[in-house]
Amino acid sequence: MKNNNHPSGASRRPRARASWLASAAALAAILPQAALAAEETTAATNTEAPATTVSEAPQGDIIIVTARNREESLVDVPIPISVISAATLEQQHVFTVADITQRAPGLTATTPNARRTGVSLRGIGKTSGNDNMEAAVGVIVDDVFLDHVGMTYQDFTDLAQVEILRGPQGTLLGKNTSLGVIKYTSKLPSFTPEGTLEVEGGLDRNTFKARGSFSDALIEDLLAFRASFFYDNQDGDILNVNPAVGGRWHEQNRWGGRFQLLLEPSDNFSLRLNVDGAETDERSNTKPFMVDPTTLNDGSVRTTTYSTRLARSYFQPYTPIIGSWDTIDIDEALPLVTRNYGGSLIATWDVGEVEIKSITAGRWFHFDATNDQEQTRFPIARSGSLVNTEQFSQEFRFTGDITDTIDYQAGLYLMRIETDTNGRSRFGRDAGAFFATNAQYNALNNPAGWLLLQEALDNTQSISNQHPISNSQAVFAQANWEITDRASLTAGLRYTREQKTSTTTKTIGTEDGSPLVSTGDPIADAIRAAQLQTPFETIIGEPIDDGAFAWLINPSYKITEDVLFYASASGGGKSGAVAFDNNGTRRNVAPEKTTDFELGVKGQFFDNVLWLSANLYYTKVRDYQAVTSIADTNSSTGFSSVLGNIPGIRAQGIEIDGTLTPFDGLTINFGGAYNDAVYTDWANATCPRAFPSSIPTCDNTGKQIVGAPKWVGIIGFNFEREVGSSGVSFYAYANDTYRSKHNLEQLLSPYGWQDSYHLTDAGIGIITEIAGARTQIGIAAKNLFDVQYTTSINDFSNNAPVGYDGIGPSRTINAVVRATF
Repeated sequence: MKNNNHPSGASRRPRARASWLASAAALAAILPQAALAAEETTAATNTEAPATTVSEAPQGDIIIVTARNREESLVDVPIPISVISAATLEQQHVFTVADITQRAPGLTATTPNARRTGVSLRGIGKTSGNDNMEAAVGVIVDDVFLDHVGMTYQDFTDLAQVEILRGPQGTLLGKNTSLGVIKYTSKLPSFTPEGTLEVEGGLDRNTFKARGSFSDALIEDLLAFRASFFYDNQDGDILNVNPAVGGRWHEQNRWGGRFQLLLEPSDNFSLRLNVDGAETDERSNTKPFMVDPTTLNDGSVRTTTYSTRLARSYFQPYTPIIGSWDTIDIDEALPLVTRNYGGSLIATWDVGEVEIKSITAGRWFHFDATNDQEQTRFPIARSGSLVNTEQFSQEFRFTGDITDTIDYQAGLYLMRIETDTNGRSRFGRDAGAFFATNAQYNALNNPAGWLLLQEALDNTQSISNQHPISNSQAVFAQANWEITDRASLTAGLRYTREQKTSTTTKTIGTEDGSPLVSTGDPIADAIRAAQLQTPFETIIGEPIDDGAFAWLINPSYKITEDVLFYASASGGGKSGAVAFDNNGTRRNVAPEKTTDFELGVKGQFFDNVLWLSANLYYTKVRDYQAVTSIADTNSSTGFSSVLGNIPGIRAQGIEIDGTLTPFDGLTINFGGAYNDAVYTDWANATCPRAFPSSIPTCDNTGKQIVGAPKWVGIIGFNFEREVGSSGVSFYAYANDTYRSKHNLEQLLSPYGWQDSYHLTDAGIGIITEIAGARTQIGIAAKNLFDVQYTTSINDFSNNAPVGYDGIGPSRTINAVVRATF
């Protein structure tokens, strides 16, 4: 029987040294997750890579990670790293990026939809709604880098483990990132039969979820397969009170699967084909309106607001919904459709002195959103993007020894990504009455004028197209020198060259294709012109052809066999972007550069009863790329959202996490972070909209950055114990995450604050054997105390109130049955 206990990307060749001190991914502070704890006390036995985490390993067991492309003991890896094992992922139903953020201090995510997904570490790195922009926190699935943030918007199941690395990445793997990486590793095909099937259901939101996998040999000792699937359907927790449409929004309706073939003709060669797909078709893209201020911060009255527009006689009698977390009143939105597909072919060949690995991959992403822009029951405006992205990559890695004490990894990475995105604004019969200025509305506020208001925008549309293309080539290498049995030094270097182009076009017209003709009234035509704005032919952006270096220096010292002290310095970044203002003006975005320093200690103490990791960090980013707002007199809202650079930000703090195992069967995990993350240079920021227009810029220097809570804490436990000698075990777990008050609006609006809150997941049940299968029967709760919170806030404008477009899911309590055979 072949040894199949190696993870994807890990060498099967025995090494002379226990630790491979070559670091992939920049170091950074990643702690072995705070929820490393809510884990089972025994590691799952399967043919995949060892996925044991600190909290679930019996005392004395080695925790295995693959963050640096090899199997290593966690205590031997000289970087702070968070690990979530298969046992935790399965038992606690950790499937999305949002779920992972509850189990790793410092990791946050916004996931209102695929295109606006944003992930950050230590408050840095969130991206949102711009297809020209690269993610600062990368996502790698089975050795393949997902370049578009929308590709991460799916459930990830049948995983061996998830690892989270902080700091500039690139000296050991594919695409460079400036702040960190989330690395997913799927379970591998097995040469012996094994499978799982899980069903989850609940009555409160008509929940039905199912997931499963099966693996076996097709040809004994030569060819094996693994097939897995998931289905996730759950009613929304926001009720649409419009009787003409109805329904519940903020739902989940998604499905997908993965199929793998593993060919191992010899002990020194393997070939793995990996094909996956996932789709969503769900009424999810809503942002309940919370407050519509009547005055600015200087006390001056706002003459035109969302509420005053809808108070016009044209719309009466009608009262819009403002301030509700669970009701909306919309008529024109459509379910949001997302499709993610991909495939990869991974070949690993050990030729003796060198191991060669080839990773060939392609991915496709589709996104189609049609939203009710003003969220009323009137046919006013629909908006949303249509995005199609394709990505192709090729990576080669080479691993070997230079001497008995120096080993290396080196590689070549090639990638091309092309996106076509259409931003669509479509207007209905009542749009003219809503978007008219006060003076325009008063001039047409009569029976004949109402007809002109309807003719102004009915059946019209504006489409803005952008077509960014990026080609990337990189070489990277990293070497580790084991100076003594206790002291090691790792150094790495990367050079990346990228070429980027983009074009933009804006067209206006009618939805049915008929000619756009004047209404015959100058006021009505002016209302139309303000919304459709001026079209333009294709504009070619300023191309980019630039190179950049990333580097790493990483000494470490083993104080004892179980305690490691380490330090690191690294630098990296991401390239600039070819960008445009909304009127087509070319305005490129400068490259982002990151410098990071880490100082930490990790280890096992008191005969492995306590695992503890502590890390100090200092991260500085220059020309931080961010989507922000600028004043725009040509926009009906008075502002435009653009991609730009913030001159400087800095994050410094401490991260601590640990696991306590007082006796077999009980694990207590704890963790926390203090994060002082501020803008070190943002003196000319656009002021929030609460400021009068006479104050165009604000100095945000010294303020805590958007989306960065200063304090984070995680505490939880996992308990499992057999009841007598019955063969039945009782289990219980809980995980609580705390985040302190922080601002979520991109310009630090006074209306952008999210108060501090706790999120708690918990579960109880029994484990027994039924018909030869290890069967778990229990109850699982997410957001147990039904806490209301949001992860993204949009400020008010002339046309909309403050909107919470990242509202977290409400409480769910479901029954779960899982069988492993």
